[in-house]
Amino acid sequence: MTVTRSARHPVAGPRRLLAAAVVAVLAGGLVANTTADAAAAATVPGGPASTTREEPLAFRVDQRLSAPRLPLDPVGRLGTNREIGVVAGPDGAPAGLVLDEVMVRVADQAALDAFLARWDGQVLDSFAPDEQGQDHLVRVDASLADPAGLVADLLAAEPGQSGAYRVGDERTLRLLALAAAEWRAGTELVLDWLVEPSGIAGGEVFEAPDIAKNVFDWSYMRAGGAMDIGVAPAWQLLQSKGKLTKQVTYLVLDGGFKSNADFPTKVSLHGAEWGEPNVNDCTGGAACPWHATDVTLAGMGRVDNDYGTAGPAGPVVEELVAVRNGIDYWTVLRRLEKAAEATHPDVVNLSFSRQVNIGKAWASHFTDRRMKRVRDTGALIVASAGNDSLNIDAATLHVPCESPQVICVGGMNTDATVSGGSNFGTSDLDTSVEIYGPMCVRTLADPGNPANNATKSTCGTSVAAPFVAGVAALVRAADPTLTSAEVRDILNSTAHVGGLGAKVTGSQRRVDALSAVAKALGVKVEKPSVSITTPKTKQQFGVHQSVDLWGTATDFLGKEIPLTWTSNLDGELGEGSMTFVPSLSAGTHVITANATDSLGRTGSAAVTVTVLDSPTEAAIVSPPAGLTLAAGQSVSLVGTSVDPDTFNPVPDAETSWTVRRGDTVVLQKSGHQASLPANLVTPGTYTVTFTAGGPSAQRVFMVAAVPAGQSRPTATIVQPASALKLTSAGEPEPIAFAGTGTDAEDGAIAGTRYRWTAYGNGGVKKVLCQGSAVPTGGPLDNDVVLPKSCADFTAELVLLESGSTTTTWSVWLEVFDSTGLVGVDSVPVEILAVTP
Repeated sequence: MTVTRSARHPVAGPRRLLAAAVVAVLAGGLVANTTADAAAAATVPGGPASTTREEPLAFRVDQRLSAPRLPLDPVGRLGTNREIGVVAGPDGAPAGLVLDEVMVRVADQAALDAFLARWDGQVLDSFAPDEQGQDHLVRVDASLADPAGLVADLLAAEPGQSGAYRVGDERTLRLLALAAAEWRAGTELVLDWLVEPSGIAGGEVFEAPDIAKNVFDWSYMRAGGAMDIGVAPAWQLLQSKGKLTKQVTYLVLDGGFKSNADFPTKVSLHGAEWGEPNVNDCTGGAACPWHATDVTLAGMGRVDNDYGTAGPAGPVVEELVAVRNGIDYWTVLRRLEKAAEATHPDVVNLSFSRQVNIGKAWASHFTDRRMKRVRDTGALIVASAGNDSLNIDAATLHVPCESPQVICVGGMNTDATVSGGSNFGTSDLDTSVEIYGPMCVRTLADPGNPANNATKSTCGTSVAAPFVAGVAALVRAADPTLTSAEVRDILNSTAHVGGLGAKVTGSQRRVDALSAVAKALGVKVEKPSVSITTPKTKQQFGVHQSVDLWGTATDFLGKEIPLTWTSNLDGELGEGSMTFVPSLSAGTHVITANATDSLGRTGSAAVTVTVLDSPTEAAIVSPPAGLTLAAGQSVSLVGTSVDPDTFNPVPDAETSWTVRRGDTVVLQKSGHQASLPANLVTPGTYTVTFTAGGPSAQRVFMVAAVPAGQSRPTATIVQPASALKLTSAGEPEPIAFAGTGTDAEDGAIAGTRYRWTAYGNGGVKKVLCQGSAVPTGGPLDNDVVLPKSCADFTAELVLLESGSTTTTWSVWLEVFDSTGLVGVDSVPVEILAVTP
């Protein structure tokens, strides 16, 4: 088949096209329609209200129009680098589509081969063939298309097109030109648009500007509140399961269909014409020329398009079957039955009622027969109860409401009580009012003027019925295999019961969209599921130890939602699925993770942990164990402490020294390092107590008197001259030492009579240097070279495993005189561990 713009082929049947438009300029030139094209397409025969276009059809490239950045799944062997283009229509709203791809329906291989040859195409994927043909996804070379023919081709295929369109780039423009040329030639081709709606998953959708509230907060759409219908979260639930798609056929038998942006994309008219007012009056003789438009929007108004209102079935209706009503009952049911048999709708809405007082039984039988034929097409039939404040179960017959083949719907107020204008029932039978929906919803303020995007509140069972039918459509979308009887049972079994008021002694059911959809999907709408992975129950921590708080929470949609953490002792701890608290107070904590979903339902999980304040470890480094020294020399007091909860020493203010000679306290000091002055060191037995944060350590040393007529030597550490502090990454640290010794009888004492000893944490003792003339009472060490002096030398000290980041050494110098008396001096050395 050769595609030529001169050959005009009639469009076979209505086409589903995205109502978003596209505009493009190629090489600076505007692609616009010719005068002849404009004249030929000035009216739209058979389209949504035959109107005169106010602005000619045109396309231009607008590089400021950015395509959405979304990851596309690869398709087939060739579809791994799929890109997105963007189109914006006269209303300015952008819509994305896949570039260089089209979906083509062909009857046979020859037709497919011809299409592939025209556009240098390659088949990416295919559906299984049926008796009529096969659907293929084809990658095309859109550069072969001529943008100059776009306007003429599109007007030939869709005479109702008009207005200025924008596209993001030339590739998108050429793809549209390709599609228009094929449509004009009669090819069944669909552009691969990105799916809608866009706002439901996030919980925010908005309609006409005069309705400030998000649809999720409307009284008759939200979960919670008096009505608690839950349409909006039902949308979310369907979307989470991949079911919020255009798949339901919804038939409305009514009068006054006026097309607007809230109507479904695909509409089939049966005996109706766009813009033909309703010839029937409504309750009380009031004129209602656009009654069908109000009914359609109440049931399936499109969602999140910044226009008009929204109906429950808006996201799932693929096709509206619009059937014109009539004046007499025969005509009404005749048209309904023919249309139902032709279209096999999933849902049928009948927003009319007739009271019969003569020949009621025959009227009832006739209605039941006709309704059964309609129901046998697979449809669930919903009818309005009427707006006369009457008891349906009284003597008068109300048709079609009282047919057991239909669900009869009454209206309720926002507080869930029955509306004063609604008919009601006093028996709970399938021939009475079976379920109640909202009596008032938002509709267009002037349906006859779709350009006026203002809304009003419209009330009556004529909108309650299509609303409930819209909920039925959601249930059918959740499980398309359900029969009409099963959908009806789900609506009734999941409905709220009660609250309508004393006069409604029959069915007290109020529609619950969320529960109905959940049941159809096999999902339980429960409070969030919460689990805690960290900490574990019965886990123990120190008072200064950080605690990780990790967990997950999922709502009924299967979506992860935030957590809030609390402690019964410390209150609020933090928020998030992965957080931490720097420390917890001592004691037993019940840590709870809470999560609240979009319905306001809260789930929680808890663990019990214990926070221990571990006792401090206290130790004495100096004086060394077993020390005996001559009187009149100061004694270095060096202690260490470790808080196991922090691995750090306790503050100096929380430490103390007590030195006793026998039972007499001779010194009290604070801090990790102190000194017992020489004048207090007299002969006797000394007990040293070091206390740190409660725990304490003790050490005993002896002081002997200097023999009469003798004097002890004096030892002095010259280097390091004072306390030394070092850092170490784990390697031994070399330290230079030097000292002197003098004696009254011997004078200066040689370094061969010096001994240096380091005492460390945990009782570690290390001889750093021992002179060759030091009296030991035994053989010299093998490494001693005669003569050996320890007056100055370099030795290494290391970090010790002590549970602390600091190792404290106390280095002692002993100087021996010729008689064997010893003089001592000491200096502390601290080594702090650092990360390499």
